[in-house]
Amino acid sequence: MQTPPVALFTGGPVVRLLDLALSVQGSGGKLSLDDEIRRFLRVVGKNWTADWNCPVRVAAALLELAGDFVARPDGPAAVPPEFRDKAARAADGMDPGEYLRMLADLVRILDREPAPGYEELPLSGWEFLQTFPHLFGFDAILMDEGGERSLAQTVLSAVANEHPYCHDLAAAYTTEAQRALVLLPGERCLADRLVWASRAGLREIIAAIDDHMQREHS
Repeated sequence: MQTPPVALFTGGPVVRLLDLALSVQGSGGKLSLDDEIRRFLRVVGKNWTADWNCPVRVAAALLELAGDFVARPDGPAAVPPEFRDKAARAADGMDPGEYLRMLADLVRILDREPAPGYEELPLSGWEFLQTFPHLFGFDAILMDEGGERSLAQTVLSAVANEHPYCHDLAAAYTTEAQRALVLLPGERCLADRLVWASRAGLREIIAAIDDHMQREHS
């Protein structure tokens, strides 16, 4: 009997999608499974590295594979009991293996649709963390240091702490800031998530880092 790789059930797209299904169940009707999957598709589809490593069609295939293993009556011991329990809770009375295969089909169906814009399907909390992780991390720096410094001074301090090997951090801050400006038009931009991340605040960060790169690396 073929034994599945344990990693299939402990991380990656199968676990992510199952967790989203459970969050929908626990939302009391506030969340839609279709919309949460659309957000998952949007995160993967808009990130070249994520799509290169594990395209959505591969995620659907892995869900189907997991369903096949879980459905076996003499299922291999390598399927962790925690995963079996999670799949059973998500299935909510449905056969867990069948539920995972249904979830795979739903992923494939929704992947054929055009990706929804952020005005049509607003950015959720988990999607924000995956899309703007460095800006989220910068928020913690601002809480620690921002009281006595301007936004520009704080980001310059963060970048200077990595100097002369600051290229990756500087690129991450400016890329996420510019991406927010393009994807989320309007003066508030990301301010609903990060109070300082209005259009003006993000432009201030970009300008400060550009100035650092001009002075220190040109």
